[in-house]
Amino acid sequence: MNLPVKTTLNEMKINKFIPAVLMVMACGQSANQQTEMTTNDMSESYMFLLGTYTSTPEQGIHLLEFEPEKGFNLLASASEPENPSFVIPNNKQNLVFAVEETGGDDGGKVSSFHLNKGALSKINTVSAEGDAPCYLSLDPSEKFIVAANYSSGNFAVIPVGSDGRLQAAVQVISHEGSSVNPNRQKQPHVHAAVFHPHDGRLLVADLGTDEVVVYNFDPDEEKPLVTAPHFKLKVNAGAGPRHMVFDAAGEMLYLIHEITAEIGAYRYQGGILEHLETHSLLTSDFNGSVGAAEIRLSPDGKFLYASNRGEANEIIVFQISDQGKLNHIQTLSSGGNTPRNFNLTPDGKFVLVANQNSNSLLAFERNPENGTLNPTDHRIEIHKPVYINFLP
Repeated sequence: MNLPVKTTLNEMKINKFIPAVLMVMACGQSANQQTEMTTNDMSESYMFLLGTYTSTPEQGIHLLEFEPEKGFNLLASASEPENPSFVIPNNKQNLVFAVEETGGDDGGKVSSFHLNKGALSKINTVSAEGDAPCYLSLDPSEKFIVAANYSSGNFAVIPVGSDGRLQAAVQVISHEGSSVNPNRQKQPHVHAAVFHPHDGRLLVADLGTDEVVVYNFDPDEEKPLVTAPHFKLKVNAGAGPRHMVFDAAGEMLYLIHEITAEIGAYRYQGGILEHLETHSLLTSDFNGSVGAAEIRLSPDGKFLYASNRGEANEIIVFQISDQGKLNHIQTLSSGGNTPRNFNLTPDGKFVLVANQNSNSLLAFERNPENGTLNPTDHRIEIHKPVYINFLP
């Protein structure tokens, strides 16, 4: 079934854009000298998916492009999903998976779509087996997708067919426990599920219990998850672990602590996490509410970026040492309210920031040598943008 699509650029524009991206990628594989000569070329364009919170039918999953010389273009909008706040593609970029962050009697949902020439067509929807799913991860084999359900404090393992069709969950794991913050941690709140880039283990961050739980995972099994945890990392009480990212080698894990607005750095070996250091995202003179949200690494792995909501509304930049430690180098305004999410373009030249509560998407230019960001004049008004995922 095709989703209702609102197209703001004609189909010829979209069809021309995709070959252009392929041409840029092909050129990037040519001689190193040519690559070096085009490093500062501003003619690239970047296509990306945008997840949102919805309140009217024309909102939903958006497909956009960003052109550094011109700004943002809204290509199409798939308006059927409700609150598709987390959206990911598969490796081939021909399938898209999205949560429907809802609750109540029916709970949340996970949907799959075909992506073809800028058009999204729905394949099917299954239950997330919990309330308010807020994060999705495909396992490295892409046979399963894991949905993290924030409000119900559980996560579901959902099989994915070769055609992208989702099946009913084969495993649902519920966490137990609480922590010290009476307003945020009365019960488990699973906020992220991330696969290790090499050994295939699954790491699950639970904001409510102040834990990161490591599970063994075998995609060749009908029920791939070993339900008994391999390891549990306890962070400081009240920290509220949210999102996390591995370095390319899989030797360092960086974890953002939502409630205390911190970054924790952890060494990873054999499924065991060892705390290395913790850095505050706050400047010494800050006084107000916080809500750390997203964490990203630069493509070269030399810089780390984080966002902080509340009354801060900032993007924070760290340089990463050879030992994996962090050195703060910049804090700047996100250009709006509630920077729930941001992402770096695949080449690392720009950072796009989604300010949820000011309904704005902004572009920052990035210096690849020192990692710092500078705001540009490029922005687009769009309803409650909450997740950005590029299509290389």
